[in-house]
Amino acid sequence: MPKKKFQNFIFTLITAVVMVYCMVVYSVAINLSEGLINQTFLIALKEFPIEGIIVFVLAFFVASPIAKKLAFRIVNPKEDNKMFVILSIQTFTVLIMVGLMSIYALFAQYLINSNIVCNYLILYCKNFIMAYPLQIFFVGPLVRNIFRIVFKKQLKQI
Repeated sequence: MPKKKFQNFIFTLITAVVMVYCMVVYSVAINLSEGLINQTFLIALKEFPIEGIIVFVLAFFVASPIAKKLAFRIVNPKEDNKMFVILSIQTFTVLIMVGLMSIYALFAQYLINSNIVCNYLILYCKNFIMAYPLQIFFVGPLVRNIFRIVFKKQLKQI
């Protein structure tokens, strides 16, 4: 796990890149009438840059600090199992980011109308059922392994 500001920046950046691409592929696939096809991955690449920047900024400056505060009300990073601490932070981060990005999706998909609350709840649920397992079982472990490789020397010194 990141110990310094720069490490936190890189960790959040890698996480944002992987999560955004996966979630954009998912979003495109459920919105295309054909579902998941080869073109889905190319379409996702076109949408990726804008959403990537938005996600990184929201994750780094909003979701991560709030998620840590909420998680540390439940777990103690100095006493509890490291995996419980990680899972708590990830859970709160996903809850917050799905909420924020579902608001973005309302605007991006032109769903601002008299059914805004229903549209938001539908988007939130669709996004959460993909984002949470994706973060817990794929992106989180992948990014932690990449992070350990990239910061191997620095992590040994701490």
